[in-house]
Amino acid sequence: MVKEKKNNRLILLVDDLENMHMNYREILLPKKSEADDELASFENELFDDGKSDVPDVPEYELDSVFQGEEALEKVKNAKNSEKPYAVAFMDVRMPPGWDGIETIKKIWEFDSEILVVICTAYSDYSWEELYRIFGRTDKLALLRKPFDEAEVRQLALLLTEKWNLSQKASLKMSDLDKMVLERTKDLEEALSKVKSLSGLLPICANCKKIRDDKGYWNQVEDYISNHSEANFSHGICPVCVKELYPDFRAT
Repeated sequence: MVKEKKNNRLILLVDDLENMHMNYREILLPKKSEADDELASFENELFDDGKSDVPDVPEYELDSVFQGEEALEKVKNAKNSEKPYAVAFMDVRMPPGWDGIETIKKIWEFDSEILVVICTAYSDYSWEELYRIFGRTDKLALLRKPFDEAEVRQLALLLTEKWNLSQKASLKMSDLDKMVLERTKDLEEALSKVKSLSGLLPICANCKKIRDDKGYWNQVEDYISNHSEANFSHGICPVCVKELYPDFRAT
């Protein structure tokens, strides 16, 4: 069985403006203040088990690129090194190179599993236009500019969770397929060892030989041995003893 990997929180930020990358990082990688540390310490002392009911904030890993062509190279390198991105936050307008729409198309040609948040102003694309471009897909989310911090956090959390659940489901399906193949192979091997007799057998009424498919007449034991798993041990029945050896008398 394939061992499950830890949750992937790797996110690619694609935007031609440096301040946008800073905004994403401030939202998704909040720095803990001394007050936060004091609060955590107080919570540990307050609860007997030393654990707070407040869930930990997911620890994301963020990579930044400023053009679509760079994004594609990043995705290729990550996929080839078996450390793929789970999510990409993609800007629409990134002059002078590819825009976000073209970049998404190129990326999905190489890595169809990465989930994308397309960040667009109201004047860029409507959802209906994106639907016409990409078709019916659950791999794309829309984030309108200017965006709310809570929306960014929510999308990052939901989509990374979705990516990881999808990977775990794929692993389980892979294990199931492997098990089915192994069981099928075992069954085929077992069936290949099984030989059975069926149908109408042409047998001589006098000598009891059986005619095979090629027209040859075979001794009964030879025919059965060749067409089944049966083995023979030879002896003489009492009737044949009297017939063949009339002078023989049991003492």
